[in-house]
Amino acid sequence: MFLAERKIIMSMANLKHKIKDHFLSKEIFSLELDRKTEILRTRPKPTLANLPKYYDSKKYLSHQKRGETLLSKIYFIVKKRMLFFKTRMIAKLFYNPGKALDVGSGTGDFLLALKNKGWDVVGVEPAELAKKEASKLGLRHIKAIKNCESQDFDLVTFWHSLEHVYDLKETLASTAATLKKRGHLIIACPNYKSWDAKYYKNNWAAWDVPRHLRHFSPKSLSAVLEPMGFEQTKVRPLLLDSFYISILSEKIKGSAAPFLKGFVFGMISNLSGLFYNNYSSQIYIFRKKSN
Repeated sequence: MFLAERKIIMSMANLKHKIKDHFLSKEIFSLELDRKTEILRTRPKPTLANLPKYYDSKKYLSHQKRGETLLSKIYFIVKKRMLFFKTRMIAKLFYNPGKALDVGSGTGDFLLALKNKGWDVVGVEPAELAKKEASKLGLRHIKAIKNCESQDFDLVTFWHSLEHVYDLKETLASTAATLKKRGHLIIACPNYKSWDAKYYKNNWAAWDVPRHLRHFSPKSLSAVLEPMGFEQTKVRPLLLDSFYISILSEKIKGSAAPFLKGFVFGMISNLSGLFYNNYSSQIYIFRKKSN
């Protein structure tokens, strides 16, 4: 790692040593840097028993089916649009539909979209409310990835869910075990090195502590997954995320015009990402090696 880059990482970790849970508890958390992987860990880490209380709100949109506020309605419009983008991207990776596992499957919209494309789908979702909504769509769930059979799936996806899992190493080891050789692993997550993360600093909405137990740089996932037998094949931006995160960040700041400013700074973040290949949220595509 270059000295200048190391200084940037350390300065970010020091600068953002106090991050507030603006969404629910209003508690203060800190970030701990793992220099080897560039992962920032949320500290103190809630106990597994206490973690559900940080999700216990009707305003937590990932576990809902519809929105009531303007921002939440925008969220669901974008979510619907993203389903088309995700299924089209997956269609380019596979000649024929196979068997897919979606971890953190929420209310099951992505699983249903894949199922409608001919995929055999299974979800992992700890939230009972979201799982109940997904069950209404006729979708099947398992309790944990480790319950899957060895080399059972062609595709495993984490759409903004890997940052939530309690035990990262166990989760990824189980993922590696359940994927077939040459199977694909897709992970979408926020990027703490993006322009909007640096601009909003402590008020960056994508910190979302303590629900986000860890935070990734563009190098983090390769550092963790390559020793486990994966190769990164592609990185793609999630362009709409920068607008949503910037609007939320402006609301955290108490901005008088959060939608206008969020749109402007979201656009700046995407332009910065275009030049430096470093977007607010990114999709990382990995393939399990055959040997």
